[in-house]
Amino acid sequence: MEPIFYAGSSLLEGPIWDANNKLVYCVSIEQGLIYQINPNSGEVQTFITDGNVGCVALTPEGNLMSAEKNGIYLTNPKTREKTYITQFESDIDLRYNDGRFDPVGRFLVGTKSEKDYFVEETIVKGKLFSYHNGEHKVLLDNLLISNGIGFSHNGEKMYFIDTPTKKVAQYKYDLNTGDMLFEKYIIDIDGEGWPDGMCVDLDGNIWVAEWEGSRVRKWDVEGNVLDEIKLPCSRVTSCCLGGENLDELFITTARSEKDILGGALFRKKLK
Repeated sequence: MEPIFYAGSSLLEGPIWDANNKLVYCVSIEQGLIYQINPNSGEVQTFITDGNVGCVALTPEGNLMSAEKNGIYLTNPKTREKTYITQFESDIDLRYNDGRFDPVGRFLVGTKSEKDYFVEETIVKGKLFSYHNGEHKVLLDNLLISNGIGFSHNGEKMYFIDTPTKKVAQYKYDLNTGDMLFEKYIIDIDGEGWPDGMCVDLDGNIWVAEWEGSRVRKWDVEGNVLDEIKLPCSRVTSCCLGGENLDELFITTARSEKDILGGALFRKKLK
């Protein structure tokens, strides 16, 4: 386990791996930044966003789709040309949070209250949106903290986290329509941790980052723990697989008063 990037982010989130260019992207939500990081050379490029940024996703063409406070944007990371696409969420008390592309190219992204769920008694509830070919729709509503999203290898199962439930839900996912139907909860998070971001590995297992849990755990779809990675900070926010053979786990974290390395990006060799 090694920290490979630190820039004082209060809430570093949503790592994704660019396999073609061997780069990691992640977002510093409250600082309004997208980072492009070369994990081997340490070179970093920064892209400023229009307000808080919930997530970034990589298109097949290598462009960045980002969910920012004032809308959805597309950025060419080589030319830095940035284009406004649309806006799903009109409620100023909400911001975008975790998101990703589904297997056929729909952009799924959720929203959450700007207030802290763990502090405030009442918050505005968010939604999970799907965007494709210029149109968007609501997949889920009445969400407290729309968070991690993942898919089975055939794309017929979608895994989703609404953090305060402390569970990972499994949905039947229709690749033709983009609709989803709840099937069951497959993972229950015990202890002090709360499920945040996630990723699905080549074997179909699910890696879940635990906010206030100081760890990432690997689960099978039957809800059995297969592995655990401890972090030197409590607020672990998300993870993705990367490296030459997808044998490295990149893990984002958030800052807290007790953690010196909170807000860093870590790399863990898995093999």
